[in-house]
Amino acid sequence: MLRIIPPEVIRPLSVKLPLSKSMANRLMVIRFLAGGGSDGEFPDCDDTRIMHTLIRQLITLSDSDEFNAGDAGTVFRFMAAVMAVTPGTRLLTGSSRMLQRPAGPLVDALVKLGASIDYTGNHGFPPLKISGGRLNGGSVTIDSSVSSQFISALMLIAPVMKHGLELKLQGETVSLPYIRLTARLMEENGIRVETELPRIRIYPGKYRLGTATVEADWSAAAFWYTLVALMPDSAVTLRGLRQDSAQGDRAVAVLSEKTGVNSIWTGNELILRHLPGGSSEISIGFTRTPDLFPAMVAACAGKGYGAEFYGLSTLRIKESDRIEAMIDGLSRLGYHAYAPARDRMVLLPGREKKEPAVISSFADHRIAMAFAMLSVKAGPLIIDCPEVVSKSYPAFWDHLKDAGFVLESC
Repeated sequence: MLRIIPPEVIRPLSVKLPLSKSMANRLMVIRFLAGGGSDGEFPDCDDTRIMHTLIRQLITLSDSDEFNAGDAGTVFRFMAAVMAVTPGTRLLTGSSRMLQRPAGPLVDALVKLGASIDYTGNHGFPPLKISGGRLNGGSVTIDSSVSSQFISALMLIAPVMKHGLELKLQGETVSLPYIRLTARLMEENGIRVETELPRIRIYPGKYRLGTATVEADWSAAAFWYTLVALMPDSAVTLRGLRQDSAQGDRAVAVLSEKTGVNSIWTGNELILRHLPGGSSEISIGFTRTPDLFPAMVAACAGKGYGAEFYGLSTLRIKESDRIEAMIDGLSRLGYHAYAPARDRMVLLPGREKKEPAVISSFADHRIAMAFAMLSVKAGPLIIDCPEVVSKSYPAFWDHLKDAGFVLESC
């Protein structure tokens, strides 16, 4: 456990953000399918490390019969698709939490395209026994309201299918920016992609590795927006981001105007400045950018706002049920929030002062980082499982120390 003691004033700080694991994992699949292995400049975090390990295992230990994706949802879904087009029979499994996360829409689509996949546990969930080979491709309809990762996984392998792929999306498409990110990276690496929602058409072809590089992670930047929102007179410089990024979570810059943060670009650096004021009653939808939810909730709570958050359906099947995880942590700190429906959460204004609390991260990196930043308003607190930040942002605690936080093992 880790006790977090916030500073009264944030030190002048320039943060080198981690690279984007969303971009890295897509580029690793593209490199593998292009015959270029899995090497490149990638972030040193759990998710990309697992992805790299499994692809190397696929290349160098082709007779391996078990592949473990841990709790990395993107890795599991991307590797399921990759294995479906790679000759051989393998078992793809994961952590206990992964075995609770749905795989049905992706499996159904792959089977319709000719893949041979069997469930070895509960129907619709991992583990999967996958017998890979070349798929004919064609046209398939998929429910796009569960996870955009299913769509991206199918898109990435589509060029190696004999006839390419036409995807017909059904339902409200969640995390659409991630689908657009996949399309952009595929196009930058030689593939013809037509996106006219609710249809996506990908033509057969060979990936030709371009010059695309992995940029810094806008999802990680969101937590620094939270800190600046909660600390008067504060300013933080973030390095490595791109203003024209295809990452959907760059939307945090606009959303954080509601919580009193101004974004100023100076060359390749982004300066976040605290602004007084903001909206005391706000409503934010997260259908497109669900990973911003914990950081934005923490910012609104610390500001004392009343807020309604909607479009949260996918948050219940992340590394944790992030709606319940945030409600639990907020209640331990004296804030009041509730979920009137499966895809909504309401935050009540104000706070009942409480003694320092132990916050459960629910083994979820974004929950741990959100509450760490909220400590500047809620006071010292304890995070039960601080190591979870290694999933996406291993240097997070070091960067908090640089900002003036005192961290004590307990």
